[in-house]
Amino acid sequence: MKKRWVLLIVLFLTIGFASVATVLTITGRVNINFNEEDYQIYFSKAVVDEVDKSYEVIDPDTRKTINYSTKDLSKVKEQSVLEYEVTNNSTQYDATVEVVCEAKTEDKETANEYVTINNEMTNKTIKAQTREKGKVIVELQKVTVEPIDIEFTCTLTVNPVGSEELKEPKLAENSCRDIEIPNLGEGNKLIPIVLDENGIATRVEKTDTNWYDYCKREWANAVILNDRADLPSVGEVIPETSIESYFVWIPKYKYKLWNVETTNTEVGKHSIEIIFDTQDTTEDPGKSCATPKTSGNIGKCEDGEYMTHPAFLAFGGTGFWVGKFETGYRNANDKDSAKVDNTDTSQIIIKPNAYSWRNITVKNIFDVSKDYENTLESHMMKNTEWGAVAYLSHSIFGTNKEITVNNNNLYKTGHAALPSTNQSSHPGDNGDGSSFNDLWNTTNGFAASTTGNITGVYDMSGGAWEYMAAYVAESSVINKSGFTFQDLSGIGDKYFDVYDKTSNASSFSKMALGDATGEMGPFKQYIIGGSYNDWHNNWYEDYSFIVEPNIPWFIRGGAYGQGVITGQFDFGRDTGEAHESVGFRITLAPSN
Repeated sequence: MKKRWVLLIVLFLTIGFASVATVLTITGRVNINFNEEDYQIYFSKAVVDEVDKSYEVIDPDTRKTINYSTKDLSKVKEQSVLEYEVTNNSTQYDATVEVVCEAKTEDKETANEYVTINNEMTNKTIKAQTREKGKVIVELQKVTVEPIDIEFTCTLTVNPVGSEELKEPKLAENSCRDIEIPNLGEGNKLIPIVLDENGIATRVEKTDTNWYDYCKREWANAVILNDRADLPSVGEVIPETSIESYFVWIPKYKYKLWNVETTNTEVGKHSIEIIFDTQDTTEDPGKSCATPKTSGNIGKCEDGEYMTHPAFLAFGGTGFWVGKFETGYRNANDKDSAKVDNTDTSQIIIKPNAYSWRNITVKNIFDVSKDYENTLESHMMKNTEWGAVAYLSHSIFGTNKEITVNNNNLYKTGHAALPSTNQSSHPGDNGDGSSFNDLWNTTNGFAASTTGNITGVYDMSGGAWEYMAAYVAESSVINKSGFTFQDLSGIGDKYFDVYDKTSNASSFSKMALGDATGEMGPFKQYIIGGSYNDWHNNWYEDYSFIVEPNIPWFIRGGAYGQGVITGQFDFGRDTGEAHESVGFRITLAPSN
């Protein structure tokens, strides 16, 4: 049975004649009883007798009420017209509208004698992320010596339609409530925690209902401790000094495709439609498609269909854990001492305010990541896994906008630019790396999180570039990474995203659907802040370059000094060699 909600427009009408002014007041009230967080219907415009009075008559706090007075009505057939616009900002639902305007029971006889009132928004469909116009037209049919007060109520019955009619996906508002308990793996190494706004971690049980709530953008967090002997009891605070690494759970989901051809000019940045579901999509034309998983292959997928994100297919679980911060180097006392090309897992820390581990080859990144927590399937982050986090961030379950850059020039993790410096390419601090940025557990710091609060993932914009376990096939310079093709073929594709050997800097169609590269198109090329004619995407104009045989490894997220062209949708490439500005991130994929 379909759920409904009612939008009420209440009209108060006073009628007079000659010099007696007629005043019409319309009060619209929206009563939403159907997933208010996602079902966002509001008034976005109000034109009163051809004068735009939106800012005057629409309640600025809720945008769900219109209060206005008409011009004077003093002769028969004279009209007063309210032209209004209703926006459906929902991400999952279209809406059909039926409108009936009636006077209150005690006023019906008088109303029928003196006025007519019509609302033109009848049998309208308001699609998700669109708006529709309507009119309330009041016409005076007869004047009277004495003023008459009449109250009308226009009832707009709105039925949600759209996603509930798809066979594959569940409705989003149900799916975020039905997420399976995150997989903590074996060995009790991952400890579930909740974080308060100051970053203080408290141990909880995995069945605790307060551990996470993706409907409210509160993502599940867990930690690995330096020493299991330091483990406090459930409900007790875990000292920050006892924590070695923080991880965030990314539940398995499918998302609505919008740019499989990479050149769609109709759809720019928008709230990505996500439905949490552990079942893989199948071919159901017009509704869902099987995930292609390979570079340059869109399979049978079309825009508007749902597809299981490929990041969840390689390891076969119900989600994966992503390092909450860029990987840091434990014994580093400054940015230079964090430039180490080794595979010492004892040096791994994933914490805020750590020096990001950089200047390490791809092979050593791969080895140290895989050896970190082997029983939890720890591994170097893949390009598709980055895409899964980026897409979730730009949905109603995340911050739903570009993440603030970490502009700390000492490569410290978990920092965020202050609002006045966020768009600057030159942080310009005083050398301590902190003059123009805040830490993760501040109001400004939350803007650098994928959720806009402390539960999300940090350092996905700025900080250090991050090497991905993603390369172009048959590169002649693959050995610069420390790998040989024999090494890579022995490991297999489970741990890597492999891109078409014919790809080049601007061959965005060589993307793998879901990796947050080609789908961010169409792309344009222009110079910004220098002499390079760089490629930029269609979302936030982030820096955008595809791998090619002589520059075969993907890097993501940009560097601290790139300013406006960095973000979670920034992607570039490098040789796989050790570079002082490139670090890495670790993910975990414990088996079921």
